Amino acid sequence: MNRYEAQILRSLKEGPKSFWRLLDEQDEHIRGFAERLKRLLQEELVCVVDGKFTLSEKGRAKYTSLKPYKSATCPSCRGGYNPYAFREAFEEYAKLVEGRPLPNLDFDQGFMTHEDIFARVAFMYERGDLEGQEILILGDDDLFSLALCATGFPKKVTVLEVDERLVSFIQKRAREKQFPLEARIYNACDAYPLKEHAFDVFITDPVESEKGLKVTLSRGAQSLKKGGALYFGLTTIESSWKKWYLVEKMLLEMNFAITDILRRFSSYPDRDNQFDRTYYERTMMLRLLDFEPPLPADADWFRSSFLRCEAVELPVPLITGSVAFDKDFYLDEETMATPGFEVEDRPSF
Repeated sequence: MNRYEAQILRSLKEGPKSFWRLLDEQDEHIRGFAERLKRLLQEELVCVVDGKFTLSEKGRAKYTSLKPYKSATCPSCRGGYNPYAFREAFEEYAKLVEGRPLPNLDFDQGFMTHEDIFARVAFMYERGDLEGQEILILGDDDLFSLALCATGFPKKVTVLEVDERLVSFIQKRAREKQFPLEARIYNACDAYPLKEHAFDVFITDPVESEKGLKVTLSRGAQSLKKGGALYFGLTTIESSWKKWYLVEKMLLEMNFAITDILRRFSSYPDRDNQFDRTYYERTMMLRLLDFEPPLPADADWFRSSFLRCEAVELPVPLITGSVAFDKDFYLDEETMATPGFEVEDRPSF
């Protein structure tokens, strides 16, 4: 039995689970997970009862030695970092984001919980990447810029964002609070618009196609000084270990060393983002299955790891000019949770 199969079976040993809960409690790419689950159903080791998966009698008899799943993570500290370390900033951020624009599926948007936002803030603070730093954020549907400015730590925060709604919202809040915050409209596929190697810190949550990752991380390399810190999110839902390997190669080629990986550090809840059937109908993920799991999802199944890298030499981007803004920027054979079936209808730039 390999570890992915064990993850599914030990979860079912705990009791019946929805598709979403099973997906949340394992870390295989979604295609492999779906194929493994279908095989367990075909072998009659697992069955579906009232829309939930459960071990069959045959499965229980076969896996008697496997212990039920037990969570080994702290329910409060978000992987070791206290989201309430800066309580006043947390509470101000909650007010600042009231009335925020909801995600635009054309841009593969989705935002994190407030707790996950401030767990990131706490981690970056501990690493010395906030106080007095000039920070660039590429894509800010999380409104992370407002969280950073609420702390009072950064010297300046600059946001490059494709969605005009978000840029307007950030600019409005920056004026109201007199934050050292600048936001401008920018598509990552266009040539980098700012002075190169001028920032101390770069933050992004990239689309996870191979092209999207290469473009986005290259923009980070263009922006950072030697010794600068590159932060980004990466999942196992849409990126297999082979893609992780390719990402690591890209980072090495750009003169970055990976200093930290915080596993499953950030979640993107359906409820907060108001993801409904429209969202799922535009993804490939449900088409991998022979059945339709009930909606709404009852688990925050889309979680990303948070990576920190450091430029050991002056960063060297793999892409410097503009590239085509096409479906390959958002989609490849692994990005099955990315809304893309109507990619030809995306806005053009």
